[in-house]
Amino acid sequence: MSPTLPRLAGRDENLPALRAAGSELLDVLHALHRKGRNVVTELMHPRTSLGEWEHLPADDVLDPATGFRYYYHAHPDSAARREHGHFHLFQRVPGNGGKPAFTHLAGVSVNAAGLPLRAFTTNRWVTDEVLQPAEAVGAMLDRFDVRTPRRLELVHRWLGAVTRLFRPQLDWLLAQRDQRIAHELPRRPNLFEDRRTELLSECTLDLGRQFARLEHATAPARG
Repeated sequence: MSPTLPRLAGRDENLPALRAAGSELLDVLHALHRKGRNVVTELMHPRTSLGEWEHLPADDVLDPATGFRYYYHAHPDSAARREHGHFHLFQRVPGNGGKPAFTHLAGVSVNAAGLPLRAFTTNRWVTDEVLQPAEAVGAMLDRFDVRTPRRLELVHRWLGAVTRLFRPQLDWLLAQRDQRIAHELPRRPNLFEDRRTELLSECTLDLGRQFARLEHATAPARG
């Protein structure tokens, strides 16, 4: 994973949105803590274990009003990555012949404590998605909103807050994905269906560092 991350400059017009997302995430974390849970245990409750490749919820979450969808699962190599599992986020888009179709927005992995660890983009074949350029995916992330089922409200809010708080990283991630596609596709015309390539870009997500960077970016100048 690349250590390169976008700078959070004090003049960045998105800083108020990032700060609001940080406040929202803290509210969600406090609400989960009061229940004695984190985002993973809230999603799994009342279960305590998750099988490899098993989707949670079993039929995924799909908000019929907004068309946003997500599910959580774990790969066989999750433990080696020190991850519990990861979320896949989608937006419903027009399909062929009325068949449901989705664009993959991002993957977000977490540890057993429910803290975000990394974000990633997948190759087209992984989720059978309708692949769209970074700008279009970014516009979808701007609207990300899941409200049903109500029993998972804190999970919905956690995902919304995390995607907004780490939006600079997600934009960077999508741009890196598109650059890689532009570089490799002319030489690998079957890239999107090549099972040897699962991920197209990834980066770390460090909650403490993000809050520290955000505080530094918004700190008033001295002198």
